[in-house]
Amino acid sequence: MKFVVAVSALSIALAGCGGGGGGGSDSTPSAPEANTAQGLYSGTDVNGNVVGGVVLDTGVYYFVYANTTTNAFGLVQGTASASHGAFQSDNARTFDITGKSASDTPVLAGYNEKNSVQGVIYTSAAKQNSFKFNLLYDGTYERAIALSAVAGSYSGAAGSIKGSETTTFAIGQDGAIKGSGASGCTFSGTATPHGNKYFLDAAITFGGAPCVYPGATVTGVVFFANGQVLAALTLPDRSDAFVVAATK
Repeated sequence: MKFVVAVSALSIALAGCGGGGGGGSDSTPSAPEANTAQGLYSGTDVNGNVVGGVVLDTGVYYFVYANTTTNAFGLVQGTASASHGAFQSDNARTFDITGKSASDTPVLAGYNEKNSVQGVIYTSAAKQNSFKFNLLYDGTYERAIALSAVAGSYSGAAGSIKGSETTTFAIGQDGAIKGSGASGCTFSGTATPHGNKYFLDAAITFGGAPCVYPGATVTGVVFFANGQVLAALTLPDRSDAFVVAATK
């Protein structure tokens, strides 16, 4: 099935009214509806890339792709609205770790609630390269993650558009993160369960030189897909990202 979705933004208006003195009453603003495409997803694309992703209840999404044969490695991140099978995002940004570039890119996709998300992600604004994907929903998303279950040591690949390297890191029983890359760059931070969902909110701060962003903090998520732990975090201005794919 081919999905061609017009890119648009979703705005949610919250309104509240206050009562007057005496017999007046207050009404509580209604909470925004949770994004119906939320969930953990995993699968492959037509280029043979392994893709793992998470869509938050807010619509913020992170899709990490990797291929050990072609060395493709990157992240697509943004915020999407989801309604009636259309997955729409007006601020998708692709961080091509291998190509050392970051650009605003179109996402043309659709979804089946708690089943799958499928479509096309372009890795450049000029649409020169793209990958079609069909990712399946992972029901573990609907249960709370326990730090005790994910604590331990991990090793794999990490990088930003400035370059990539092998890395090792540990997640503690308290959610503390500590690691380093082959270059000697160190990083530390915290991971916190996201409510009753099976992924972690995370913040990581880099050490000094030789880190390419000394002292900078990136925020995002840590989640599990395709038998790997994936971390996807961005700088506040989304000029770059820190992406990790590792195994225990």
